[in-house]
Amino acid sequence: MPHCHEESSAAAEAPPESHGETPASPAAGVPPRGWRQFVLLALVLGGILALASVAASLRVSTPPSVSLPIGGTVFYNEACSDCAAYLADELLPALAAANVTPVVVKDYINTPAYRQELRGVNDGLGIPFELQSHLATFVRDQRLTVFEGHVPASLLQESLSLVDRPERLLVHQDSMGSVDAYGAWAFDGSPQHYPIDTSLSVYSAWYATNGGGVRESPAMLPLVLATGLVDGLNPCAFAVLLFFISFLYVSRRPRIEVARIGLLYIFAVFLAYLLIGLGLLLAITVSDDPHLIARVAGVFVIALGAFVLVQPFLRGIPNPFHTPKIAWNHIRARMMQGTQPAAAVAGFLVGLCTFPCSGGIYVAVIGLLAAQTTYWEGLGYLYLYNLAFVLPLVLILAVASNKGLARRTTSWERRHTDMIRQVSGAAMIVVGILTVVLA
Repeated sequence: MPHCHEESSAAAEAPPESHGETPASPAAGVPPRGWRQFVLLALVLGGILALASVAASLRVSTPPSVSLPIGGTVFYNEACSDCAAYLADELLPALAAANVTPVVVKDYINTPAYRQELRGVNDGLGIPFELQSHLATFVRDQRLTVFEGHVPASLLQESLSLVDRPERLLVHQDSMGSVDAYGAWAFDGSPQHYPIDTSLSVYSAWYATNGGGVRESPAMLPLVLATGLVDGLNPCAFAVLLFFISFLYVSRRPRIEVARIGLLYIFAVFLAYLLIGLGLLLAITVSDDPHLIARVAGVFVIALGAFVLVQPFLRGIPNPFHTPKIAWNHIRARMMQGTQPAAAVAGFLVGLCTFPCSGGIYVAVIGLLAAQTTYWEGLGYLYLYNLAFVLPLVLILAVASNKGLARRTTSWERRHTDMIRQVSGAAMIVVGILTVVLA
């Protein structure tokens, strides 16, 4: 995780403290309306946060309630050449052989309303994201059978002819290459996975005995909190906050004023980073294939993490992951004003700057949330991630409330920047791999 700007080392140094100066005047100290200004700015930032969350939720429209007709309903993407070949060569002939009629094919790429309809079916049936695919077939007679992905024709026909199959059954096989396994789920408990040549009767017998068991969900909470904390160990935001605190102490600000300004700075960092996450989550959630986008993001983050790890040994390669010097100049100008509004503006700019500096983990986690959770679950996890992200800043503010500790913290941050960067790079690779595997 590289420096946020090219002058971070200089920025982390406290300005030299002059001696023998008279205490700062009231204009340079606590503003007469300090608390009222603090509350007002906090309410403004909170209002922006609330409005952004509501606006994002309105963009994710509630899918319509859909009743599946008797026969077969196929949702697919005509732009996918493998899907078109599978539809013509395997799926439709297999449905015809099983006497499934009528069969309605709905291309959700050329007719976006079909995408909303598919979302309504998935939500109405409670099909989890990890069992959804880019191609979905619903067969309804006395029972309901769902085929997610490119289920081989032989397995499809066995599913429809199985006498003792559950009332509702889902068969999942999402690979478009070599097919070596499939999953089966009776809308109860955890899905089971078998080699592709295993008869579906094995699952049917297992389900009759076990009743599905308890469905295991991915351990999202510890993953989100841990990655948010690692992402928050960020020299970019550290250096700026420590510079800010040092400047406030040199200007003889009371400790309570340092705390107020620091909290506004951190709140603004939180707001900017969360707004970026909201935009990414919304874009991925409403996309045609969140699983594919999540996997692409995972591969990108693995590559980014590898670059962060090797970049110190390749000094000839420029580092593109830092804030442009002009942006840092704007941030520093705001900080030097030393006011509460300036702190909020500086924090917001730092939050924006931090994303290209250390946002690789963020992208991977958001891709995983989009593929594994509903929008509202993902939004909740996004808030938790960003709370963990700013936690190190809160701890630094608490520690740096003592002038001597502030100086020692600044010195520690400068000495350990490379180590923090390496930890972040390794975390990017781990999260990227988890995204590719779980998405």
